[in-house]
Amino acid sequence: MAKFSLEFKKEVSEKYLEGELSLISVGEMYDISPCTVRKWAYAYREHGIGVLTGKKGRYSADFKLMVIKEVVDDCFSVRETAVKHGIPAFGTVCTWLEKYRKFGEDAFTRKNNKIISVPDKSVTPVPLQPALTDVEREELEQLRVENAYLKKLKALVQQKTCSAPRKK
Repeated sequence: MAKFSLEFKKEVSEKYLEGELSLISVGEMYDISPCTVRKWAYAYREHGIGVLTGKKGRYSADFKLMVIKEVVDDCFSVRETAVKHGIPAFGTVCTWLEKYRKFGEDAFTRKNNKIISVPDKSVTPVPLQPALTDVEREELEQLRVENAYLKKLKALVQQKTCSAPRKK
């Protein structure tokens, strides 16, 4: 992956922000993707040259949750949110969003994505269900046989209607 200098990113951003050329034109001029031009230009416009350094930042769990809430609750795009908060790569927000959807509210406070469960002493254990009686067992077996019969009957009816010749 090519690394671009800070001065190059600034030059590309300013060229697009002048407003004379489109994203595609600027991208072709500098032989880079229009998406990259857009990302650099918006970040530069909102936060200045400092955000284009490409250095990875450390973000608190509260900050990550706030950013994700904007995406989920306020319906902002991942790109908009990344630019708004000065996060250089919108992929970072995508990763946070994936983690949030998988683990919920505590996604950013977990250690190594493992839940350490603390036993709750207020909850009494649920007793195991008693074994089935002979009558219940027979009834269950009868219901299973009926269910299998009805499934086979349905399959035969479907097969017959599919294979019937169509009238013109």
